[in-house]
Amino acid sequence: MKINYRSELCCGYCDRKGLGKVLSEYSERDIETLTSPCGYLVKQSKRPWGVAYILSQCMHCENVTLTKIDWHDNFSAAEYSYTILYPAAEPKSKTN
Repeated sequence: MKINYRSELCCGYCDRKGLGKVLSEYSERDIETLTSPCGYLVKQSKRPWGVAYILSQCMHCENVTLTKIDWHDNFSAAEYSYTILYPAAEPKSKTN
């Protein structure tokens, strides 16, 4: 995971980008196991992708946002997939 992802984080309250102070982060990368057709272990290698969870505090409005990031080693930080988990988005009302 690239380190410069922080500039891409948006506040879930005021939508400001890049003003978050990272309070906590967790990132995981899966292990891919390759086996032969008869079931013997051939090799294990780290996958080039993973998921991260970032808890950040906005420097503008001081609210806290939890963001999920789906990342890949070959992508730039701007190409990662960012999903704000908290605060939850307000449901859009349907107009008839």
